Amino acid sequence: MLKRLGSFRFRLCKEEPPTERTDQDSGGDADASLKPKLLHGELEVARATQVVLHPPVTNKNDSSAGKMGLLVVTNFKLSFISVEDSQSANFVYQENIFLGKNDVTLSNIDLIYQVVDKKKKIVSPQVKISSKIDYLLVICKNFRMLRFGFKESKAGSGKHIADALLRFAFPTQHNLIFSYRYKEKYYNTIRNVAMFNKKSDWVSELHRCGASTKDWRVLYIDGQQKLPDGSMPASYVIPKDITDEDYFQAAETFCDKRNAVWVYQYERASLIRMAELRDKTNSRVENLVFERVRACHPTKRQPHIMDLTKPTLEAIGSSYRKLRQLCTPDSPKSFSDQDDKFLKHLEASSWLLHVSHCLSYAQEVAERMKNGETVILQENEGRDMCCVISSLTQIILDAYVRTINGFQSLVQKEWVALGHPFSTRLGHVNSADTEDCPLFLLFLDCTWQLLQQYPQDFEFTETYLTTLWDAAFMPLFDTFQFNSERERLVARNEGLILRSVWDWGEQFADKDIVYFSNPCYRRPVVEPSRRSVVLPASAVPLPIIGAPDYHPVQPLTGGACSRASIMPVDSADTRIILSPQCSVKWLDIWVQCYYRWLPIVEIPNGGTPQVELFHRVILSNVSKLQQALQTRDFDELPQHQNGTERTGPNLPAVNSFFPFSRTKSDSTELTEILIASNHALVDGSIFDAISQAHIE
Repeated sequence: MLKRLGSFRFRLCKEEPPTERTDQDSGGDADASLKPKLLHGELEVARATQVVLHPPVTNKNDSSAGKMGLLVVTNFKLSFISVEDSQSANFVYQENIFLGKNDVTLSNIDLIYQVVDKKKKIVSPQVKISSKIDYLLVICKNFRMLRFGFKESKAGSGKHIADALLRFAFPTQHNLIFSYRYKEKYYNTIRNVAMFNKKSDWVSELHRCGASTKDWRVLYIDGQQKLPDGSMPASYVIPKDITDEDYFQAAETFCDKRNAVWVYQYERASLIRMAELRDKTNSRVENLVFERVRACHPTKRQPHIMDLTKPTLEAIGSSYRKLRQLCTPDSPKSFSDQDDKFLKHLEASSWLLHVSHCLSYAQEVAERMKNGETVILQENEGRDMCCVISSLTQIILDAYVRTINGFQSLVQKEWVALGHPFSTRLGHVNSADTEDCPLFLLFLDCTWQLLQQYPQDFEFTETYLTTLWDAAFMPLFDTFQFNSERERLVARNEGLILRSVWDWGEQFADKDIVYFSNPCYRRPVVEPSRRSVVLPASAVPLPIIGAPDYHPVQPLTGGACSRASIMPVDSADTRIILSPQCSVKWLDIWVQCYYRWLPIVEIPNGGTPQVELFHRVILSNVSKLQQALQTRDFDELPQHQNGTERTGPNLPAVNSFFPFSRTKSDSTELTEILIASNHALVDGSIFDAISQAHIE
């Protein structure tokens, strides 16, 4: 169904709508046959032909490398189309339905530089744009750097493109973003993701976490059209013994009117988020709130207050910009200079230090909650670092949120429903009060670090996390576009069609979505994930390849949990608790996300993607073997294909940045492997002990 809808969308897009283009170039050139793919409501506003897209950094022998094509600015994206790209159907890489390989959304563009006579200047309203631009450097928020050369183009082409980008890439109002013009129908196919925009979702979360409804209740504001001022959603969880009137009255004394909100329960301990007082000298109301939270604890134990104001937004934002500068060199010389002192530059950015601090905070919260202590996270407005630490704490404690659906529900709850200011922090709208600070990236990086330390405890891959970061700059989906639920509802009333980013079939085909699933994921032992296959008595069961030792332990009363230990909760549930290494010396740079746009540092036919592909081939073959054992039909097994016997899996080669870089492997063969392994992953990994066949 989704594939057909996607194909139908593209057939419609081939009919170009009326444009607002001011043509700098006329027909008759080599790019005349190239046309951009436009969505409904997308308008072309500027174009330049015979533009050269240069690789960010090249070897000395490839200083003239680049490809010539058509450069187009629309009200949605910056698009580069070349003959080479149109003839590369055999290449395999992640294909977004809405974007070409060399397209970036305008929301993704952060900085633009003009290069004239080797002098680089920022493009801004305060700086005159030259009519003799040699190059334009476009720096994106997702660490991509595009370098366009205009030496072969007609005079003034560079200025023409720069003017259009300056006009359309930095909107001053949210309703100027392209998503308000995109009127394509939306068929919501989301399954098993709690959106937390209605009362029932919060009730289900209370039950899932085992929280007592004698202590907590869902506050629900009837009629979402009448949400009060502020960033709170229509429903959330508060202490049961406080009335709505008293709760709202107390909220007036807190920043952004954010009183205490329950977000998670671990056995007897609760996790609470709240803002700081507007007037810190008036602590009476705050103490009353603390007392309300204390009363919800089964033993009336005093909660621990964790202050999250020390890592300032300014410091984290500055660290992000330094890291991005390190990862987007604009010349071989700058790359060489940085490479010689890479670790020094990385340390100077302090990015991994912030990652370390976040993991340490979350580990401390998790330890306190394991010891039965309720924790209150408190900061400014309670919707920045609170999102990061609360989310990481739940990832450490709760195996469910390490599944794909669980993680998406977690982000929806902690970041979207509870009002993280995405528009402000990610710079979707250019305004005076914009305080750029990509805390969502910081959280994803922390999650990636945990994934590296516990690769079998996460159902998703680093490719999923990287794609999620890219999705933050896809304005067609409302998930990461607004500062609050209230803003989202206002936009809907203005005609915006709300589309959730969790509906991945809207952006990607099956062959791309399959790479979100970790073939080495081992589900918690609750019940068999698929039907066991009865083998002959002489059969030897497969070993659990690469699995760390898992040791069941008694419920912890204190201290750190051993690596990947299991804490029994009851007969129907087993929680795998993580105990991450938080020190900087144990952390690494997220190469796939930060360096995937630099081909010079990619490992040919190697890296994590090659290992994952090998696992997928094994998984696919084991699935075929199990099916053959059930049907007693062994003719289609891999070792009997084409009448020849194979000693190992037929493995195509991919590079270390796959699927974000192209591979020349056979596209049909690679896609078949991905799809076949996906069918097997629905039931479980071959590395999962409970999915191993048993011997009768």
